[in-house]
Amino acid sequence: MTYIKTISTFLITLLIVTITSAQESKHKTKILLIGTIHFETPHLDKFELKTDDFLAPKRQQELEELTGILKRTNADKVMIEKPFNQQAITDSLYNAYSTGHYKLAVSEREQIGFRLGKKLNLKRINCIDKFYGMHDSLMAATAKENNQLYVLQDLGTEGNAMINDYDNQLKKGTITEVLKYINKPEELKRNLSIYLKFLTKIGAGQNFAGAEYVSEWYLRNLAIFSNIINQIEPSDKYVILIFGQGHIPILKHLLQNNDDFELVELNSVLK
Repeated sequence: MTYIKTISTFLITLLIVTITSAQESKHKTKILLIGTIHFETPHLDKFELKTDDFLAPKRQQELEELTGILKRTNADKVMIEKPFNQQAITDSLYNAYSTGHYKLAVSEREQIGFRLGKKLNLKRINCIDKFYGMHDSLMAATAKENNQLYVLQDLGTEGNAMINDYDNQLKKGTITEVLKYINKPEELKRNLSIYLKFLTKIGAGQNFAGAEYVSEWYLRNLAIFSNIINQIEPSDKYVILIFGQGHIPILKHLLQNNDDFELVELNSVLK
């Protein structure tokens, strides 16, 4: 009996060790989140940088240097802020660029995304965006009805201060330096706090117009997150995501809480 008990104890111990070892060695896809400024100033955001000539020789050289550094990751996929339903159009443009039949447009999606994809010899650039309309008019009307226009004014002051800061960073620094700056934890928090610190106050206790407005922003990012994890394959070791900086705090939170992934800090790559 003692012998049988010893064998049983050994087998149970072996099983626990095997399970623990399997959990520890579980493959995790590394994800590098790059929060960017919008190169072409699409006039879709409430606060935007002033235009800069990203096609100028100096900026083009900076983009070559940036993507040259990012190429060292040997990423399996590059994902960009382009609607999921525009994948076919994006495939066509990227294929034309890869074969020398298309000149990159003034967009970080192409200037960084396409350029990097070609350096990595990728067959496609993954589109993962999903747009949801946000009800600005309801926000303004609710703020007026509740004598909360001062909240929107305070939001404008802080938002413009942030954009002016980033404008100044861009004037004096390279694209790589700007990306390192705006992706610092305190800058990501600064962007997200504009939504949480101000907008959620509008209509609180009544129609919650502000909270609903912010929930639409979160919904968009949750949809983007869904597209990310749906397009990553088990064999992918490294993925680079290039998106507007305002999305990064939420996407970072979502990915940090999914144990299939390991987040890579941008500043550890752009040394």
